[in-house]
Amino acid sequence: MTLHKQNASPWGDILFLAAGELLVSLVTIAVFCLVGRYDWRVLTGALAGSAVMVANFAILSVSVARAVDRVMAGREASLSEEEAEAFAAAHAAEIQKSVKGSYLIRQLLMIAVIATLLVLKLGNVIATLIPLLVFRPILTVREALRAKKAKT
Repeated sequence: MTLHKQNASPWGDILFLAAGELLVSLVTIAVFCLVGRYDWRVLTGALAGSAVMVANFAILSVSVARAVDRVMAGREASLSEEEAEAFAAAHAAEIQKSVKGSYLIRQLLMIAVIATLLVLKLGNVIATLIPLLVFRPILTVREALRAKKAKT
């Protein structure tokens, strides 16, 4: 994930990820239907995997945005955009330290939900894992679209 300008809302990225995860879940369910292996556990697994990834990313995004805002609040108001970016870069370690606090919470959330789902046999393993694996490609598409938009 990249750091955006101050006051940039992370919700656009979160909604894009949620839409991408939902699309992947629907494709996963359709493939299971086509090969005759669909049951209700495919639906719960795909949706739970997607929900966990979106929640994980949302917590991360909000943590980063808050950390950046907190650091940027300490700068002089009269800095140019370039000076503000340099200020943020100089304080990157402080931002990173702040964000690491959410890491444990995010990992425990993912493990608890997925382990519960799989141990109680409430979700299909493959259908649960697919949304977890497409997280990075979805965000790569988002960044490519953002870069294309910036060029025009």
